[in-house]
Amino acid sequence: MNRVIDVHVHLTPPEIAGDRDRFLAGEGAWTALYRDPKSKMVSTEELLAMMDEEGVDQALVMGFPWSRADTAKRHNEWLLAEARKHPGRLRPLAAFDLLAPWALAHAEEMLASGAFGLGELALYDRGFGPAELEILEALGGLCRGRGQVLLMHVNEPIGHKYPGKAPLEIGQIYELVRRCPEVRLILAHFGGGLPFLAALKKEVREALPLVRFDTAAMPFIYGPKALPMALQVLSADYFLLGTDYPLLKPSRYRRYLAEAGLNETETAMILGGSAAAFLGL
Repeated sequence: MNRVIDVHVHLTPPEIAGDRDRFLAGEGAWTALYRDPKSKMVSTEELLAMMDEEGVDQALVMGFPWSRADTAKRHNEWLLAEARKHPGRLRPLAAFDLLAPWALAHAEEMLASGAFGLGELALYDRGFGPAELEILEALGGLCRGRGQVLLMHVNEPIGHKYPGKAPLEIGQIYELVRRCPEVRLILAHFGGGLPFLAALKKEVREALPLVRFDTAAMPFIYGPKALPMALQVLSADYFLLGTDYPLLKPSRYRRYLAEAGLNETETAMILGGSAAAFLGL
């Protein structure tokens, strides 16, 4: 039986979800995604119920890029505790403001405490300049040294603006890949379109052996033909199911893969086989 693994799920402690205005006050640009009370924050119980309903075996769970050290620690330690209650189902990633002066120390602490990796790391108000790439390279080095994964928010550099869309250039995304060799790197949201450049540049293809692309928010951003086009250049094991839940449920991605006309093998790989092999699950 094929397993289903979701590599991109956001899980929130009830304490934060129940008082979001207080916790979000003074935080960064990412809070535009959650200031609206209609933007869902889900509990562990809600997530597990959804996973049972949708046939999801495992999920990588993560928080938000908090700029306050105490909130980041509170959220990430809660995720570690929740994952220990549900071994084999939840794998915790540690998220935080990667530009905070305490970022490296916090990352080391979380990785040593049992985090499966780092993520979703994100910069929503800027691209990847020299300073940003330097800290990302250092964080990637921490993951490389421990064999853990780094999941990074990236997005397409063209088209309409929307909450959470960073002013990135495709060259900056590629530079991140180039600076993180031997790091198990997941680029969210179809890697900002980087898979398409693999068709144009041999050097891009050669830089991707440990890079994977998740499907988070793809039904909102890319037409179904995007995946078949990418699969002409890269095999299905480069692509991982990421729902960005509670944004969307896995069933929406199943429909998206069906609309894309993928065969059963490709679909099974994207829904879980690729993640199982890449992450050793």
